[in-house]
Amino acid sequence: MSSSINPSPPIAIGPRLILRHPVITDCEQFVALRRASREHLEQWEPIPPSGLDLYSPEAFDRELETSNTEREQRWLMCLKETNEIVGRIGLGNIERGPFQNGRFGYWIGADFAGQGLMSEGLSLAVGHAFAKIEDGGLGLHRVCANTLARNVASRRVLEKVGFVREGLSEKYLQIQGRWEDHERWGMTVQI
Repeated sequence: MSSSINPSPPIAIGPRLILRHPVITDCEQFVALRRASREHLEQWEPIPPSGLDLYSPEAFDRELETSNTEREQRWLMCLKETNEIVGRIGLGNIERGPFQNGRFGYWIGADFAGQGLMSEGLSLAVGHAFAKIEDGGLGLHRVCANTLARNVASRRVLEKVGFVREGLSEKYLQIQGRWEDHERWGMTVQI
């Protein structure tokens, strides 16, 4: 399935993937991928306090609103050959000043899991986050990610990309109504 007729320009290109901001014409494909992957994704995702259905067009509208702001970045992971959306990487809670940090969140569609695509996508995203502003990057000094302690696949992605486990946060976040322990992972730019 090919994605948007007029996709946004890539922010990063890898061997198999491009990362780019979503555009309005991505809605149908994005929602279809989320819905087809619901069983795969639901076990890892919090229920938003607003009650927003994370598998709806309204959720995609939220993606668009926060796709390219000072504090939030959201990038679609698309196959380079076809522009098909396979997942999404977000970099949120971006703090400037002396911290220069952001926190990653990510997901991949069920049919694309286990193929190394998330590792490639997150590597591209980290590269963009650490690239200098004058070179088109975000110029961050540090990035982090939190993953459920029981999410082995996510832990492997973080390890492959070069994140370091920094600790465990007990009952850190509510996932599907249960307070769950999360591992904290971080990475600092190599100067």
